[in-house]
Amino acid sequence: MRLGGRIERCYACAMKLRLTTFRLLLTLLVSLGLSACDTNKSVNNTGIALSDCRIKDIDSVARCAFVSVPEDHGNAQNGKTIAIHVAVLPSLARRAEPDPVYVFAGGPGQAASDIGRIVSALGDLRKHRDIVLVDQRGTGKSKTLTCVENMPGAGSKDTQTDSLRQTLTATDVEMERDRLLCLATLKGNPAVHRSDDYIDDLEAVRKAFGQQKINVWGGSYGSRVALRYMKRYPDSIRTAVLDGVAPTTLHLPDDALQTSEAELRSVLAGCAASVGCNQAYPNTLATFDALLAKLKATPVRTQIAHPGTGVMIDATISDRTLVSLLWPLLYQPEATRLVPSLIGQAAGGNFAPLAATATASSIPSENLAGALRLAVMCAEDMLGRTPAPNPRFDSITQLFYAACKDFPHGKVAAEFFEPTISDIPTLLLSGNHDPVTPPSQAILAAKTLSQHKQIVVTGMGHIVSIHPCVRRVLSQFVDAGIVPTKPDACEADLTWPMPLFYTSPLEAKP
Repeated sequence: MRLGGRIERCYACAMKLRLTTFRLLLTLLVSLGLSACDTNKSVNNTGIALSDCRIKDIDSVARCAFVSVPEDHGNAQNGKTIAIHVAVLPSLARRAEPDPVYVFAGGPGQAASDIGRIVSALGDLRKHRDIVLVDQRGTGKSKTLTCVENMPGAGSKDTQTDSLRQTLTATDVEMERDRLLCLATLKGNPAVHRSDDYIDDLEAVRKAFGQQKINVWGGSYGSRVALRYMKRYPDSIRTAVLDGVAPTTLHLPDDALQTSEAELRSVLAGCAASVGCNQAYPNTLATFDALLAKLKATPVRTQIAHPGTGVMIDATISDRTLVSLLWPLLYQPEATRLVPSLIGQAAGGNFAPLAATATASSIPSENLAGALRLAVMCAEDMLGRTPAPNPRFDSITQLFYAACKDFPHGKVAAEFFEPTISDIPTLLLSGNHDPVTPPSQAILAAKTLSQHKQIVVTGMGHIVSIHPCVRRVLSQFVDAGIVPTKPDACEADLTWPMPLFYTSPLEAKP
């Protein structure tokens, strides 16, 4: 279900990494302690055979298998099972530590096997431990929940072209048609595709491979999975690393859009405080609001050349188009430096520069599972709720709630939204410019975690594990298995300088 194309791709759950310019969407990794040459050897005599496989953006050979789990863990006696895809990245050590690292991807909707770049960035964890990627049910190769997502050029290799065209041309009528098409072609049971169903799968995998304890790393939505796992199966987890913390008390999309709106105001206030930016684009917030109101009343019909192919697109720019293209830029400070310039050019009738930013992402729409995204969000975040007022992002808020209005989904108990109380050693990581999971969410989660350390990196946005110092602290933390009593020397300067604002398409000034 496309949910406006670009909007679907940028959702926190969706969630971005500095390596891809705008976003991080994180991995689930599980380790099984095998050498890559054992092509058909079963693990721990469980009968689960792993075969050599390849994971995108990972140089070394991985080991993959499908693990059978109950479709409904609460009614396993009915005998119905589903196949969950597991990929193992063996430790670089001759003898791996017995406690592997599970890394939980973002979204909901991102498959672990699709985020090899994130795994590479966390390579230090692999020095002593196996890392395994488990595709959440309904994502990637765990094709347990699907529907026809009617995107232009489906199947084309040029997914970025399709996504941009989709964003620039989708009308309310087309989006409603696609929503109904997804409902009509839905396969699988959405009611058993909640976060807790995923966690039960992870616990089944852990047991199947005979792992007594595991370490978990969760980014963005993956941090919610980690916190729930810690609450439900505390004896299974040795350490936890949470990056871009999204506790179950956070409701999507409302809370994420509220903090995104605050970050947008912060960015434009920064422009006003910059001599060069303010001179080039004075009163940018007022300019943005006026443009938003104008496009909401009367969308602009225009032609835009695709920046990669030169093919002309007959575009309709609405308030939703404007916001859905700007929102991903808020995830990383280096991208926010473009925002005043892009707003200024759009206000002058030139939407091509803003449209061009859509091609900077390396994550195509086809890599996000729309049906699973709705199954989780409708059952957890939007269950029994009405949209929170947020005028600047209202068009996106309404889009998500409209998608949930008759999408079949499960429910969660009231305790789901209660905080995780735990004494598991936990490292909480945040960027002070994160628009969707700001440091305040980590502070909230930390209140009930008795053994924790919190790190905030100044000058970074969503997901900070790639920062050299954070990678070092993270690796040392997992190796030691306890919260450090003293800060690492590198923590004294956990700051990335803010880049300059662009005052023209080619020039940045202080």
